[in-house]
Amino acid sequence: MDHQGHGLALDHPIFRTPNQVSFPGVAVPRQQNHAGATSVLYPNGVGPTFTLVAFEQDAPKDDWNPTLVNHEGFFTDVPGFENLAEGHSGKCLGSLSLARQGKWFYWGYSIDPERTTEPAQATLVNVLHYMRGKRGARTVEFRNVTRQIFTVFLDLNKETGYLRGIEEHMPGQLVPKWRDTYTDRTPAGATAWLAKYQPYLFTGKGPQHKSERYKQMFEVDEDALALATPNNLRQSLERWLALAAGADGEDKERALRCLQRYVHPDIAPGDGDWAAWYRQQQDRIVYIESTGCWWQVDPRVLEREAAAPTSGTPAK
Repeated sequence: MDHQGHGLALDHPIFRTPNQVSFPGVAVPRQQNHAGATSVLYPNGVGPTFTLVAFEQDAPKDDWNPTLVNHEGFFTDVPGFENLAEGHSGKCLGSLSLARQGKWFYWGYSIDPERTTEPAQATLVNVLHYMRGKRGARTVEFRNVTRQIFTVFLDLNKETGYLRGIEEHMPGQLVPKWRDTYTDRTPAGATAWLAKYQPYLFTGKGPQHKSERYKQMFEVDEDALALATPNNLRQSLERWLALAAGADGEDKERALRCLQRYVHPDIAPGDGDWAAWYRQQQDRIVYIESTGCWWQVDPRVLEREAAAPTSGTPAK
């Protein structure tokens, strides 16, 4: 990433309080790798031109600034994650220069603050004010990239003709059993394999999902596949709950295994009463893939609960 950014979330407090920040901008043609893409800050995609603003006075001469790259699924599924500015680079749309998750703020411009532009200095002061109020924010634990990484290999092939991701990195991140099913290692073969299996991929559950090279290995959930219940959807969770409460049989056993596999042990019912558990937890839980593929308590819910006065304690 160079010294510039774009797609700023100008309605966010870091651009408004206590300093009202205004960045001079330069309109430039849309980058080729942004065509047809969307992101949180560009929900409708990038138009024929987009506006670049400078955070540093000059581009780094002998190095580059780090950007928080979206395409490997490091953060896109974390509730409450704030996408605040995209960095100017050759990376995919959605790669960020400013972001917040929990009590951590990501500032991607590496130069000394006094050498940043005046609007960037004002923004940095605003960030300090904003983060003062986030000391009690919850930060989720990162365990693994998400299944989005497999889609990236196809995107890179479409953009540049890059084949190594499809031929080597995609099978390299599958456990042996499912690697053997991926025999057509062409763009068409990868597309077909992912259409069939990507909704059921999971990782982060044991030593079989560890990789020295790739950090994580993915597996297809045969139970979820047999039930046609993609593992990240609430309607799938509710289908498992309905089957778990139903008549004995193979589908019930599959559903129970899915519940045990994806409901975080910190909140799973100790007595096995899944119906009562869901009545209590329904509005508290979310599925987060990058923490290890769990239905777990939404960190924003934990923040609200921690901030709420306890019984018998007067509200401040």
